[in-house]
Amino acid sequence: MRPWMDRAALRGSIHGRLLLVLIAVAVLASVAAVWQFSALRDDHDPDLAVLSDPATTAEADTSVLDGSSAGPPATPSPTVAESPTETASSSAPATEPAGGGEEAAADGTPCTASLTLDSEWNESVSITVTVANTGTEAIDGWEILIGIKHLTVTATWGLTHIEGERYGDILLNAAISPGGSVDASFQADVRGRYEIPATVPCTPL
Repeated sequence: MRPWMDRAALRGSIHGRLLLVLIAVAVLASVAAVWQFSALRDDHDPDLAVLSDPATTAEADTSVLDGSSAGPPATPSPTVAESPTETASSSAPATEPAGGGEEAAADGTPCTASLTLDSEWNESVSITVTVANTGTEAIDGWEILIGIKHLTVTATWGLTHIEGERYGDILLNAAISPGGSVDASFQADVRGRYEIPATVPCTPL
């Protein structure tokens, strides 16, 4: 074998051994670093130190079992209960009887006719008329006066047109007992700014 080949083989063998030695040193250095890091963490982490102390662990378990370490129980905040009177008064709006029936009865008026706006579209409105007997005797017929500025009646239900702005019952809804009422309605065209009154004049027949 040639001398230069012997030298190349010798160098390769030496290099291989050196590589193994470097690998072993690196492994030992890594193990040492991990061990030192664990030691430092145990020394500086109070939570780990407490957990590692058997006496402390036993004390913590005992305090958890008997509830001595738990803070005082949370006191629920008092709830102010609303009285039924206040609740009813706040939820139900105060409204007066439609058509002022009580006032009419006090004045001795035998009947009232109250108006309620049902719908409004384009240049037309639909209004319900509630005729109530506020007297002490039965009514066998009634007549109302629909005179609302800027409104022109175009159709009626439960009303008979007498003449002008006068409208009456249709026989089927003529009789009204004391304290009773009947409903009728009409549709009207709007010509300008209008305002629906709460009541219109009513006359028993």
